[in-house]
Amino acid sequence: MVNRLEVYEYSIESLRKLIADKSGSSEDVIGKKPHHHYFKGYCDFIGVKTIVVENDYIDHDFLEDFSAYYVRCFSQYRRFCTRLHFFNIKFTQDDFEKHLKSSADAAISRGGLQEGYLGFVVVKPLPLTVIGRTCLKTYPTENRRCFPIVRSYTANLFGAELTVDSLAFQEQDHVVAACATSALWSVFQGTGIRFQHTIPSPVEITRAATERSSIETRILPSRGLSAAMMAHAIRNVGLEPYLVNVSNKYNEHILKSTVYAYLRGGIPMILGIELWDISGDKHKSIGFHAVAVTGFSLGGNAPIPIGDTRFSLTASKVDKLYVHDDQVGPFARMEFDGIKIVLGKDALDKQVSLNSLSTSWIGGNNTRSVRACPTILLIPLYNKIRIPYGVIHDTIVSFDSFFESLRESLPSPFDGRIEWDIYLTTNNKLKTELLETEIVRGDYRRNILLEGMPRFLWRATARHRDTPLMDLLFDATDIEQGPFFVRAIEYDSGLSLFLRVVSKVDAIEQRYRAGTAWKIIQWFKQQPIPELGGQENNG
Repeated sequence: MVNRLEVYEYSIESLRKLIADKSGSSEDVIGKKPHHHYFKGYCDFIGVKTIVVENDYIDHDFLEDFSAYYVRCFSQYRRFCTRLHFFNIKFTQDDFEKHLKSSADAAISRGGLQEGYLGFVVVKPLPLTVIGRTCLKTYPTENRRCFPIVRSYTANLFGAELTVDSLAFQEQDHVVAACATSALWSVFQGTGIRFQHTIPSPVEITRAATERSSIETRILPSRGLSAAMMAHAIRNVGLEPYLVNVSNKYNEHILKSTVYAYLRGGIPMILGIELWDISGDKHKSIGFHAVAVTGFSLGGNAPIPIGDTRFSLTASKVDKLYVHDDQVGPFARMEFDGIKIVLGKDALDKQVSLNSLSTSWIGGNNTRSVRACPTILLIPLYNKIRIPYGVIHDTIVSFDSFFESLRESLPSPFDGRIEWDIYLTTNNKLKTELLETEIVRGDYRRNILLEGMPRFLWRATARHRDTPLMDLLFDATDIEQGPFFVRAIEYDSGLSLFLRVVSKVDAIEQRYRAGTAWKIIQWFKQQPIPELGGQENNG
């Protein structure tokens, strides 16, 4: 009879041995996997001290894959998995046994288990691709790391309901899934909660993605998914794929700002990359890959001015992305460190290079020398989110230029550039934030809270030296030709008065009416100058 419970003190050696024993693989195979190196650093960082082993665990996703493929194999693969639970507190098997028996002298309690719970890893009974559904606590946020799409996962450990905030990850199973399948599976973990759709298993994603593939393509074993196949899998769950080209001609600004804008709206996405090994004298492409973008770090101290207008955007401070990379691990870091991929020289003897991000992949000389060159972003959207980020970005750039031209020629309420923070949000989130803060008060706040607004909004917050000046709200569910500007929420009385007065000048309309900023200018033109609603309440 299998002992359902085992408890071990954590070390990377004990974890490696457990994964090997429970999967039926060898320690040598597990030790050479990139996941082994990654989990060592990750477990140390989040402070793992104890591992509780739950044997004969039934995992839904593996059961789907098992019934679709492995049950028909001549070799007898097991359908039961093992789940490893991680804690940042120390206890022994005897301590846990006493806890199960409700012994009065038990060293641990249910509350103590929850407080110290760091998540779990499912180990699949396969020869190589053994890392199944994994839900681990994220890196500490520390005011710079942001994981807007994590959700609560519950694990019942022999009666104890334990929760962890994470986003599920799993290693690519080369038989029933490709790297893109694993990335899509993680993305659907987030969008399933966000947009209330069913979350398919890896084999179901593969079948949906390859439903219209050519007769020459076998569905199982899976050999990879194209962008079109990934888009079809996204449509299969009732969402619409939105493709953004971030290939080498890409401006790094587009990648950072697009990821930031949608992630803050709670929408994870697929990042397509080309991997390059730069360990040798000549940089070498080693193929294309797909990861799920799950977070970012705002490590920059100040925004980086963009373009000829020197536009200032909060997203330009992004210095790292956190991704679920099925060949590495969950929340793996990819850093904007300025290192380029050197391709050689062109016909004019000029060096040709590509922008790249760091990865946790192991390249030549057993070093982390593999770089990632972005190619595409594939964003799964609710079908009513029709206005893309790029439209709002360009509108705010235009309005910022309008304001700067005024600031250079007229007495301005303040010195220095406005910093813009643009991201997707909802009517409910916006109003909850307004209700929970004192940034606006009185009748002005009441009227905004009672005002009907679209479910999905683009929010552009203007700040000066970290002080919010106003929010510009746009209807994300409108069409580009429509009047998609909803309203401004004004926090600074000086700026509000300035914009309301200037926008009523006839020459302003004549000059800007044909521009994309006119929708915003027109709103300020329509507002009365006396008794500015929010300002009397905001001091």
